[in-house]
Amino acid sequence: MTNFKLSSLVSAEPTKFGQYAFVVVRFVIAAFWLNSDIPRWVALAAGHPQANGLVRNLFGPSMVVPLTYFFTLLETLGAIALILGLATRLVSVWGVIEFAITGASGVLFGIPALMKDFGLLAGALVLLLNGSAVLSLDGLLSKRASK
Repeated sequence: MTNFKLSSLVSAEPTKFGQYAFVVVRFVIAAFWLNSDIPRWVALAAGHPQANGLVRNLFGPSMVVPLTYFFTLLETLGAIALILGLATRLVSVWGVIEFAITGASGVLFGIPALMKDFGLLAGALVLLLNGSAVLSLDGLLSKRASK
């Protein structure tokens, strides 16, 4: 029988194989961000900038296009950082904030496409709490700093 301690639930490190799950979570969140950002960048390049309805509801119509593209820039940079595994916990803070707002808005306004954001919120929380040192620049930089 295994010697089980309650402290192992709180402070145990994931197995080496389990750490690859964090890599998958990074890629999933990055894929969702890029999937929503690429059409906005294409529309801007074509001279038809898009305005996000949720941004309009939260901040009003006067700044909707600039704020839409500011948030799109943050998402794009965050997705690239997640793919590279750079500043994973910092990027996850943005993900937690964004997915909490968009997921709640999806429920409140009955927008089914935004309800998936609760799953992305859970993934961002996992990355915020655990980081993702495997297959990442964060892990590489921490190994160099410890030498």
